[in-house]
Amino acid sequence: MEASVRIAGAAGQGIQTAADLLGRALTRSGLCAYLYNDAESRIRGGLNFCHLRVAPELRQGVVNRCDLLIALTPQAVQEQGPNLVPDGWLLCPERLSHPRRASVDIETLAGQAGSPKSLAVVAAAAAACWLGVARETLDSTIGELFSSGTPAAEINRRAVELGFEAALRHPLPRSLKLPAGPPAGRYWISGAEATALGAVAGGVRFVAGYPMSPATGTLTALAQWSTEANLVVEQAEDEIAAINMLAGASYAGARAMTATSGGGFCLMTEGLSLLGMIEAPGVILLAQRPGPATGLPTRTAQGDLRLALHAGHGFFPRILLAPRDLADGFSMTARAFDLSERYQVPVIVLTDQLLQEAQASVEPFPYGSLPTRRYFLSRDELEAMPAYQRYALTESGISPMAAPGASRHVVVADSDEHDPDGHLTEVPALALQMAKKRLRKAATLARELEAPLAVEGDPRQHALVVSFGSTHPTLDEARKKLVSAGRPFAWLHLDQLWPLPASLRTLLRDTPHLLTVENNVGGELSGLLSQVGLREPESTIQRMDGRPFAVDELEARLREALA
Repeated sequence: MEASVRIAGAAGQGIQTAADLLGRALTRSGLCAYLYNDAESRIRGGLNFCHLRVAPELRQGVVNRCDLLIALTPQAVQEQGPNLVPDGWLLCPERLSHPRRASVDIETLAGQAGSPKSLAVVAAAAAACWLGVARETLDSTIGELFSSGTPAAEINRRAVELGFEAALRHPLPRSLKLPAGPPAGRYWISGAEATALGAVAGGVRFVAGYPMSPATGTLTALAQWSTEANLVVEQAEDEIAAINMLAGASYAGARAMTATSGGGFCLMTEGLSLLGMIEAPGVILLAQRPGPATGLPTRTAQGDLRLALHAGHGFFPRILLAPRDLADGFSMTARAFDLSERYQVPVIVLTDQLLQEAQASVEPFPYGSLPTRRYFLSRDELEAMPAYQRYALTESGISPMAAPGASRHVVVADSDEHDPDGHLTEVPALALQMAKKRLRKAATLARELEAPLAVEGDPRQHALVVSFGSTHPTLDEARKKLVSAGRPFAWLHLDQLWPLPASLRTLLRDTPHLLTVENNVGGELSGLLSQVGLREPESTIQRMDGRPFAVDELEARLREALA
């Protein structure tokens, strides 16, 4: 049992504010909402929408069907109207005719509230009423979004009052009310905020970045929380400066991160290589969007997997992680800081626009089991050492790490090839030792990060679908529908994309048919599996237009591919 509400209109009409208001109110009413955005790269005009999927339990798969369509412009009615289910209803200005139009004139009510700009809030209040949200819940929520005593607050408070009362007078022929659970405990949070909270939980103390959609939300959240979380957030002049600030803070002993998208990450590649050479920890949140170049800056994609794997000149080990949903964004970002410091490598967390800008009703993120250990030598440990070598040769390839100023020992870092003390060298034997040291560290990563593969279904009897990142919730729902229809297949969703588990080779070898599902043009995951000699998939299901897969679409394409 669920209901889907889509708010569509032009940029500048406040549809994001209205959707945020509705999502918050639904969450506090004991329901779960999942919101995803579709926005053009413009400040005014065009056609944008926010889609809320509401149910007693959280459902994060993308759907296009609408039980209630709120359309604020003629274009929204024309282009989004076909997404209405047969017994769905349209809420729009009275002047826009439609056979399924609800009997609430939101345009007139917005004028009565004091501003035509309150149109979306009037509509959201009506939708909240039809979905079973209590008036006092809506009033308290609007009070949090707008500062009391301001003209905007009064207009929007009045808009809520008028929209809610009109919906009471004009109930929909088909009820949208859902059974609600206890309202306490859940948060209404965005993917960007989830990754930012994960960074705080992971112990971040320094953040440097340059704004670039869709990573900006994470940087903004961290900046807003910087005082409370006791961290330094610096807007650098560009991405080159940001990655080098990260390297300096990390060398000094702080857990550090940056966040960017594909174009900004390209500028960071030399700095990424610097992290590899000086063996400094660092977390990079790479929020993907379609390219090349500026591409589709407000859309989603998974096109930077191999860029993240191969960026930077020369060989050095790294770790690639890809969260599947908002809760995963929190836990995986937190874990990234532990992995980065433990192995003294850069860790790249691959998110995308869908994951970053989505909002959802989530249970409090568990943090008690997160690792809290620091991997720097203590002052006592350092003082007990007669000498210290920052790049001491070890069997694991991981050297004891000290922060400068923590003891009488000098800690040297150099972007040139260096000896175990950290001083520049061009001696062939020493260069060979350091190259082998980095190779041993890569082998240590592969060995220690090997984990059992969480495969659903039997890959020896059925085709195996492999995926990563934000496609998980949608693919999960599509698979369940196909299994229920007697069309089973095995499924492996990869959360750790590098190093790949050694056991993956046997799994891929033994399945009768291999295909990948990925939101990109170049077949990034398919190409990676082929590149490392595991197996070339027989087919790849891709979406290439900057939009996310939808459940019904993916179900149909899987059915065809597996026929």
